[in-house]
Formats: sequence, structure tokens, C-alpha cells
Amino acid sequence: MSAPQKVSRRTLVDWLLAGGVFTWLAAFIVPVTGYLWPAQRRGPSAQSASAGKASDFAEWKAKVVAVNSQPILVIRTAQGFRAFSALCTHLGCIVVWDGERRQIACPCHAGFFDANGRVVSGPPPRALAEHTVSVVNGEVMVSAS
Repeated sequence: MSAPQKVSRRTLVDWLLAGGVFTWLAAFIVPVTGYLWPAQRRGPSAQSASAGKASDFAEWKAKVVAVNSQPILVIRTAQGFRAFSALCTHLGCIVVWDGERRQIACPCHAGFFDANGRVVSGPPPRALAEHTVSVVNGEVMVSAS
């Protein structure tokens, strides 16, 4: 039997640095790959979804619902319900409803849309996609089309 070899301090530091670089690369590559690789749809896709009872929506209030795994912003205006894609047309951030200003706001890059989904200011290149919304038996239904 041979005697165990001693590990030099330099070899130990080299191993620790290599392990740190490997960990850093993995921590960088995994999220980037997850962002760039398209998500796979799983399960059945619904063509419409309920946003809740119409009576639960106050005028100029909004709610985000998922239809076909896509976020849809449903707003009750003075004229009725409107539904828009909740993904900003600039870089895909989730937009929010600003009830005081009666505008749709993108919190990522200060983009603003009016209550019709049209760009008011900021970097978004085009209006938000509009979706069909209807009230059926007191239930607000949003379609993916």
C-alpha cells in the first residue's frame, strides 16, 4: 500500500477556483436557456376563461386572467368590458392597470397605453392585442381570439 499523497495548497486553491467558475457558469446558463427555449404547452388549451362575476367588477377596475396560458387584462369601462393582452409589445413585461390615470402601464420601461390599448407614451412599438370579452349569465368570459 502506498502512502496517501498530500494535496498542496496551490492544488486546493485551483480546485476551489474551478468549482466556483463551474458554479457561476451553471447559475448563468440555466436561466438564460430557460428564457430562450420556448415553453412547451401542456394539457388542453381552453379557448375562453372566466374573469369572474360582472357584479364583482367596479367601473374602471381591472383583473388579469389566463387564457391559453397567456395573461389577459380585463377592464370594466363606462362603455362595458374590454380585454387586452397583458404582455407589453416592447419586451413582453406584464402590464398593470392604473385606475387613477385610466391607463395601462408597463412597469419595466415606463410604457403607457390608453383604455383602448393604444400606445400613449414610452417605447412600446404597437398597441396591445385586443381579445373578445362577453358577459354570459352574469359571468365575464374572455376568448383567446
